[in-house]
Order: sequence, then structure tokens, then C-alpha cells
Amino acid sequence: MDNKCTILISIILLSAAGIQGFSISRGSRCLCTKLANRINVLALEKLEIFPSSPGCERIEYIATLKNSPTPKCVSPHLFEVRVLLSGRNRQLKHIPVIRHPGTKTTN
Repeated sequence: MDNKCTILISIILLSAAGIQGFSISRGSRCLCTKLANRINVLALEKLEIFPSSPGCERIEYIATLKNSPTPKCVSPHLFEVRVLLSGRNRQLKHIPVIRHPGTKTTN
């Protein structure tokens, strides 16, 4: 009887160690699931840049508009975003670009 219990406990402990090693995919934890294809630069209040993280592998650009309570996720390839990030347009100097810590962007 003791021999059977010892073997059973050993099997349970070994299988628990094997199960613990598998990772469970919980899906993407990105803030942006859908990107806007255009934004109104005149209504833009601020642009936030979030760095890539262990939960999301891409850099995310989130635009907050003055007349909308919900922010919009935008593509960094949009012309308006590229102009805003370059800082060359004087009319857009009043719009803050907030780079959260850890963001590595090149202009």
C-alpha cells in the first residue's frame, strides 16, 4: 500500500511540474485594435505615443480630439501624424506630443 501511494504521489508531482512549464496565450493586450485612416488635425488636442511592451509588441499612437470623448488610435504612417511628429509645421506647434517612458521613435 505504501509503495502504491509513493508511486502515485511521484506521478502527480512530476505531471504538475510539466504542466507548470506551458505558457497560456491570453491574446494581445494592445490598446489599439483598430486604426483610424484619417484624423482632423484642427480638432486634435494631443497625441500620445505608447512604447512596445511585453503585452503588445508594437508602438501605439493615440490621438485625443477636442470634440470627442473617446481617443482614436492612428497609424504612424498617416501624413498628419508624420507632419506633427516632425515639428516643422508652425500651425501644429500648440499640439502636445506625449512620449511615454520607454518609447524609442525615430523621425
